[in-house]
Amino acid sequence: MKRRRVFGATIWDLVEAFYEAKREFHEVYVLYETRVLAHAEERSVDRRRLRLDATEVSKLLDFTRLGGLRNGPLHRAKWISHSLFRSRGRTHKFDRHISEIFHELSILREEQYKVSTFAEDYRRENELEEYESLLDEVHEDFPRRVNQLHELFRKAQLSLEGVLRAHSRDPVYLRSLCLFGERTLRDAYPEGVTSHLWRVFARGPIEAFMLAARSFAQNGFKAEAAEALGRAVAASQHPPPPGQPTSHEAIQALGQEAAALKARIEARTPAELVGARFFDEAVAPLTGDDSMRGLDFGSQDETSELEEALH
Repeated sequence: MKRRRVFGATIWDLVEAFYEAKREFHEVYVLYETRVLAHAEERSVDRRRLRLDATEVSKLLDFTRLGGLRNGPLHRAKWISHSLFRSRGRTHKFDRHISEIFHELSILREEQYKVSTFAEDYRRENELEEYESLLDEVHEDFPRRVNQLHELFRKAQLSLEGVLRAHSRDPVYLRSLCLFGERTLRDAYPEGVTSHLWRVFARGPIEAFMLAARSFAQNGFKAEAAEALGRAVAASQHPPPPGQPTSHEAIQALGQEAAALKARIEARTPAELVGARFFDEAVAPLTGDDSMRGLDFGSQDETSELEEALH
């Protein structure tokens, strides 16, 4: 699918790019782990003592796929992150994580290229010392870098969720969650978009869908608003996960409000909904627009360029 060009980056652009990159890396990670464990089982050795030849090592990772990840969704995520968070020598924790991921993945791809290309040259030319030295290097670097990337993606996701909590009233983010959330987030969480919404919104899916419905309705999108409220009502039937700062009773009460709002929306024309104020009684005001430029996400998560260099 051809992607639209990003002019004024939105938070949803970042969400899409990051979770696509995370999904693609997870597939690489699982395949790598499966192959390593298969080799260890075949030889009946602990994976930490596993020793493979250059041909076997070169097949643990897919050079082309690593390149597609680096130059595709990961590059988009890095570019959008820079455009949103870097200004006057300061950046955000998420931006640091995504830059580290890009750097580490680039190195891993280069290591994979070396073992798949240079090692065979060394062996063919009987330069066995160089051959063994290269194998020693990748046997140490591959597991370390693959697992480091796995951990960096985990940290980046936690940081991004913090950003989203700080800007959970952005209309583009809210509407996009309803329209594209399941497709974008289904592989990133145990319960797909539902898990994501509980991590970002204190009252989980019902809060997110009611806020999205308000945005849809006040812009004349009657059908989308009604659908969002229907999802809010359905979400109210499920108790919150342990540790959430709300109760099932509070969620059920919101579900009743959502059902009443849905009935009021269905009784009006799209034109009557534009700018309607009756939502304000039940749903908190929204902030933000289609551009994220200039937003302040909180200095506690920022780092200076000097701090980045010392990290």
